[in-house]
Amino acid sequence: MIKPIFNASPLSITKWAYKKTNLKITPEWEELITTIENADLLLTLALDQNCPQRASILKSLYFLVGRSASKHVDVDIAKINGLLDKAKLSSDQIILNWVNRSRIILNDLRKYDYMEWCQGGFSEKDLPAIN
Repeated sequence: MIKPIFNASPLSITKWAYKKTNLKITPEWEELITTIENADLLLTLALDQNCPQRASILKSLYFLVGRSASKHVDVDIAKINGLLDKAKLSSDQIILNWVNRSRIILNDLRKYDYMEWCQGGFSEKDLPAIN
């Protein structure tokens, strides 16, 4: 069986994010888009309350923070801190929850829980559209 080739360019990610569909995100696509290089775009999309794929994108943001904190990737953590500084200006409680939880985990890794950060636990609590 031939695996499909995914194009995870910013344009492709944006087109996918605004596509109204009930299809679940595939693990391959989720892995491709969930990179620190896409973090700014993911935050921009998550900030848009009208984005149809917002729940999946929020899950990706939590995963980025959880993975970076647990692996102690300093460059990624610096990038995430910059994102958190931008996001804290939002009036959206879901984004503010992400900011607050992220600050906690970055300051105290003992608070890390793989299920909450990397398997969608927190995002499911805030945006139950993720199954």
